[in-house]
Amino acid sequence: MRDEIRTLYRTFGPPKSMGVTPIDDAHPLFFLVRQFLNEVDLAILFNTKRCRYQCRFCALPAQSSLTWIDEDKVLSQFLYVINEARHALGVLNRITIANEGSVLDFDTFPREALEKIITYSEEILGLKKIVLETRMEFVNDEILNNIKSKTRRKIAILAGFETLDPEIRSNILGRRQDVSIFESGIEVLGRSKTDLIAYVLYKPSPLMTDSAARIEASTTIDFLAAACKRNGVNLTIRLNPMYAATGTPWHDEAMAAGDAYSPPLLSDVVEVAKEKRARGIPVYLGLTSEGRATNNTTYKAHPGHTKESLKQAISMNMSLAG
Repeated sequence: MRDEIRTLYRTFGPPKSMGVTPIDDAHPLFFLVRQFLNEVDLAILFNTKRCRYQCRFCALPAQSSLTWIDEDKVLSQFLYVINEARHALGVLNRITIANEGSVLDFDTFPREALEKIITYSEEILGLKKIVLETRMEFVNDEILNNIKSKTRRKIAILAGFETLDPEIRSNILGRRQDVSIFESGIEVLGRSKTDLIAYVLYKPSPLMTDSAARIEASTTIDFLAAACKRNGVNLTIRLNPMYAATGTPWHDEAMAAGDAYSPPLLSDVVEVAKEKRARGIPVYLGLTSEGRATNNTTYKAHPGHTKESLKQAISMNMSLAG
């Protein structure tokens, strides 16, 4: 029985793989009920047309469709997830809508489907927040005001910022998004009183040392905190220990670097998160490699990694206490 419970936890709980190909386009790429910072979240990764960008570090769009998936199929995916998660509906207070790209890029995600999903989510009575994952260039006043008109729930934008370093952004990550674009997006969020959850990559360059990684992550978070404060935007940071996604240029560069490359040290990531929390910045940690990396290219492969640091990181993700 113990083995069976362990298997169920690993199959359907937080360790659940994100790398499974969907049965068809009426099924999502991934979904999970999870807890972050006192919020019980239903995360849905919709199966839609592939992201138009090809960042050098990201392998996530590889399993997405090359062709358009219409509104009815996307709504079928939503209904499928709601049925699968039906026993948790009474405790949900957040839904995260994502598609391995940008749900506000309406050349990949049907706008009508997004609006209906937001409207239908009103039936989940305990729901307080709807999080939309997108690139900042798709955030504008018209779209946000329209979305807000569909719901009484709080809207938050989840967007990747990755790093403040322009050399790493452009040449290492292939981000193809100037920092000024992200700053403009923050201004839009401020005008509509919309929250921001920003991804920051910890050790975004394969040649970065442990000490340099701490400084870079701290500097990046401070920049985002200052920009959000200027615009009256509530900021949460998702600090992601960098992993080398198999099949990406970033992975190949890391492997070519030999001994000069090492994954992030998780205890350092935890310490940076603690420092920022002490300054009033909510931070949680992205502890999954999303089914895209081997064990020797994640934080678990760092020579200094310990089970204790992982336990501490998991505990931090549950709430801001401690």
